[in-house]
Amino acid sequence: MARLKDSLLASNGSATKVSNNHYETLTKSDLIRLLEKRDADEIGGIRLQYEGQTPPWLIVRQVRPRRQKIESKLSLGTEEAQSRSQIIEGENLQAMVSLYKYRGQIDLILTDPPYNTGLDFRYNDKWDEDPNDPDLGKLVPEDDGSRHSKWLRFMTPRLWMMKEMLRPNGVLAICIDYRELFRLGVLLDQIFGEKNRIAIINWQKTYSPKNNVGKLTHVSASTEYVLVYAKNNELAKTNLLPRAKRTDARYSKPIDGDPQPWTSGDLTGPGAATHLGQVYGIQSPFNGQIYYPAEGRCWAAERARVQAMLEGWGCKYTSKQLNDGKKPALVVAGSLTVARKRAEEIMKRGTWPVGYWLGNGKGAFRVKKYLKDVKKGIVPMTYWADEDYDTPLELGVTSWDHEQSGHSQAGLSELNAIVGRGHNFDTVKPLKLFKKLTQIWCPASGIVMDPFGGSGTTAHAVLALNKDAGADRRFIIIEQGRPDRGDPYARSLTQTRVLRAITGERPQANGKVKVTAPKLPGGFRFTQLSKAVDADAVLALEREEMLDLLLTSHWDQGDRASAYLKRLPATTNSLLFAVNNRGNGYFLVWNGPGKPSILDRSMFRTVTEEAKAANLNPPYHVYARLSTYSGPNTEFYQIPDRILDKLGFNEATQPFRID
Repeated sequence: MARLKDSLLASNGSATKVSNNHYETLTKSDLIRLLEKRDADEIGGIRLQYEGQTPPWLIVRQVRPRRQKIESKLSLGTEEAQSRSQIIEGENLQAMVSLYKYRGQIDLILTDPPYNTGLDFRYNDKWDEDPNDPDLGKLVPEDDGSRHSKWLRFMTPRLWMMKEMLRPNGVLAICIDYRELFRLGVLLDQIFGEKNRIAIINWQKTYSPKNNVGKLTHVSASTEYVLVYAKNNELAKTNLLPRAKRTDARYSKPIDGDPQPWTSGDLTGPGAATHLGQVYGIQSPFNGQIYYPAEGRCWAAERARVQAMLEGWGCKYTSKQLNDGKKPALVVAGSLTVARKRAEEIMKRGTWPVGYWLGNGKGAFRVKKYLKDVKKGIVPMTYWADEDYDTPLELGVTSWDHEQSGHSQAGLSELNAIVGRGHNFDTVKPLKLFKKLTQIWCPASGIVMDPFGGSGTTAHAVLALNKDAGADRRFIIIEQGRPDRGDPYARSLTQTRVLRAITGERPQANGKVKVTAPKLPGGFRFTQLSKAVDADAVLALEREEMLDLLLTSHWDQGDRASAYLKRLPATTNSLLFAVNNRGNGYFLVWNGPGKPSILDRSMFRTVTEEAKAANLNPPYHVYARLSTYSGPNTEFYQIPDRILDKLGFNEATQPFRID
């Protein structure tokens, strides 16, 4: 496949140069991107420039969609469970392009790409001209002088495609270490926009110094990073985290018999030097003593609010200058004896006012902080404090210690416990870290995607959170494995971990596998990317292959809840093969290449009979090569055009072969 002639990028960082003779070959979206880039270059700003740089959207346009073969033996759960989550075996750029139905539908992309360590990153130079080339390329050694530019050429189109997959309020959280941290940050600023950077999270991967500090390393690297970007910062939402049980415990058993749990809160705050009007004395109705905020502090509530809380004890207050160098004090108006009697009655009655006196009236003035007024969770912040906060904070640059995020050894131990040792997969992120990221940036009914699925930590985190909080998140995991080493661990490692997380199976010392852990609710469909799709490829499919393609390409853009199809057993019907959550049936008139595929009166009769027997609701969705009969309550989808359209591929408009 020849490279597009209109995809030259000037090495000095100027805008993409397109021959005037070839403007007509560009689509509307391509022209918009071209103009946006030129505008960005005129405005200025920091931009990465590296050898072999090509606009990512030009690379993505060349990637051919692939069909997915469903591996039933590697899938798990009911048809409905399988239709909701997915593990895909294949190259991730090709997979994302093939998942056209999910473009703009993903809530969170949580991923851990290769770190360019000299041990785990491969690059095929042919990808610069043909991203469809199946060769994985050679391992890029740590001393390769062009390793950084190769890593950027590899990551750029994938990051661009990840942004395309996100919903308007979606978020990308991507792990990285010091080797490519700075380049990845600039690249993400370039693709997502600096204004859409939500956080730079610094998490503690080890809790003891390493012994590998040498002459060139100088210090032990005990932390790694998660860069978090929103597709649109104004639309993205950072969720609260669940409070710890010990936090709620502080609000139990109120000492005054109040039916609403509360804890003691400080009514003062810092800033006395700048809030002189909030520094004054208040008089206790119990003993007449004047109480002041501590040195350097002032009353945190307005004067009128403080007076209202004092008067909750049954007496009026007035302002009086005490010549103490401070603002007028709030003192009891009238008889102190009467005030004390009324206050003691209220103290004895119980359920005290919101402002109360410690020590049965002999201590400082405090405020009751009710559990019902505290947010349901705590905001994500540096080192996860125990306090509750009323307003969200910007994350900015945030540090999580190993107690909050887990550590690398914990991740490896978790993997060993579920699949056994000897898997040779060392770069495992802790489950706690991925659960925390998912909790914060994916809604309870959202979709999480991981294009670098690895050992399946993302899927495990989603499943565990669903059980913990009764959530309904779904996952899409993409993993190619290492076929160059004869180790397709998408099925030998990723699938095994996710399956055992659901079933509760664990390896035993005797080598057998036994259910010893709690089961997690859920299931998944395992699919393998196969040949590239075009009209000829679709028309050459056998019936079972066509069914796989229809099931994996279907998506109802208008209703996410009904977007998935539940496959029916193969021998149940001659045409009906799936239903959606609304009870609508999907029918296929197809028995293989070269055989009649016509929706005529006879086929329509069969459709209605099978729909009636299955108690289905109209309309009836029918796939066929041709239609000669237009029956009532029937939606006809022509093969191959409608299928290619669902895959985002249009041979008439996509210029894959410009010579």
